[in-house]
Amino acid sequence: MRKTLYKLTLSVLIATVFCACDDDTYYGNWRSVSTLNAKGRANAASFVIDSKAYVVGGYGFYYVPTYFNATWEFDTEDYSWRERDSLPGLPRRAGSAFSINGKGYYCGGIGADGEYYSDLFEFDPEKEPGSQWTKLVADSFPDGGFYDGIGFAINGKGYVGSGITLFHGTSGSYFCFDPSKPEGSRWSKVESASGAAERRGASVFVIDDCAYIIGGRSNDYRVASFERYNASTDEFSVISNNMVADYNIDLLYRYNASAFSIGNDGYLTCGVKFTGEVLRDTWRYTPDGGIGHWQLIGDFEGPNRYSATCFVAGRNAFLLCGQNGNFSTSYKDDVWLFCPDEKYHRQPTK
Repeated sequence: MRKTLYKLTLSVLIATVFCACDDDTYYGNWRSVSTLNAKGRANAASFVIDSKAYVVGGYGFYYVPTYFNATWEFDTEDYSWRERDSLPGLPRRAGSAFSINGKGYYCGGIGADGEYYSDLFEFDPEKEPGSQWTKLVADSFPDGGFYDGIGFAINGKGYVGSGITLFHGTSGSYFCFDPSKPEGSRWSKVESASGAAERRGASVFVIDDCAYIIGGRSNDYRVASFERYNASTDEFSVISNNMVADYNIDLLYRYNASAFSIGNDGYLTCGVKFTGEVLRDTWRYTPDGGIGHWQLIGDFEGPNRYSATCFVAGRNAFLLCGQNGNFSTSYKDDVWLFCPDEKYHRQPTK
């Protein structure tokens, strides 16, 4: 009798979730729009300059582990691709990237030989081929080599933090890069983040002057806190110490997920649950002055994946590449467009 009651209750809950995701209720739809003109890859980094996005580095498995240092330019208006200068130095994955004032920056990463990188590169799309990347020798990352961290930009400054560091293991430190300062003194530590959770494989989205940091893992344990950095006040704060207790949503615990923001909302999708399940569900976060609230808006409509890269142009977001296993066919090259103002059209699970 108890088993029958349990199955009935579970069926009611599932039905309730899918009724709540009815196309007449939720907005936010995914559409397949392009494929990368190269092998699929995971752990690539990306940044946006005007209407162009740039995808850098990453890796895949093609009989042997294959690392990349290519830079691919994606036109967010006509969905076309062209190859630009490769990142100097050895191929790498899991670096952090951001863009400021018409230039892109790539920092850190790990190479095929396991070397952790601390170098910082600047990309200028207006320069002639062969000179588009410049290594900023005097401005290497101040915390040493690292990978699997996050990067974002607010008000003309770039921020890099968390990840696995060569000297300190899993990190909770954050650093600010100010390109207006003299060479050799452009990095400064975000002192207000001294109590931030140590994490790798986290996700970040920016709303107004605030970065929201969620997910990740530390020593193979899930990170329970949801944090915010306010760049205008230089204040780092904890929104939630326990997301299950505050939001009653266990699925927010994930790592190597994708996050982005459009308008006043943040979004979280894909990634890996701590049971090992690779996810496709998409959640919308709306801040309200308190802890805010999360809402399920449906599924990412491509194959489930993690370690994808994503970026935003105007009112649309793009998610591409990533992996859902360790075989050559597990590394993706597809590009998906997320339209927040379109009704969600549920597709069969792939």
